[in-house]
Amino acid sequence: MNIKEIVTALGGPTKIGATLGIRPQAVSLWVIHDRIPTDRIPSLIRIAKGRGIHLTPEELRADLDWAALR
Repeated sequence: MNIKEIVTALGGPTKIGATLGIRPQAVSLWVIHDRIPTDRIPSLIRIAKGRGIHLTPEELRADLDWAALR
């Protein structure tokens, strides 16, 4: 899934923004810039689990070396 598909699957910018306590415009910028801030990844994974969607950190930010962080 690309970032636009992930945001859509998680309910869209308005719903994600409300859940995270940020403006929907900030979430929309993730799609435009094709990058999710690393500090939002744990929250997005929790949102996904709550919706029955399996997401991994690697799917959200493939550019990071997740093995080194574990």
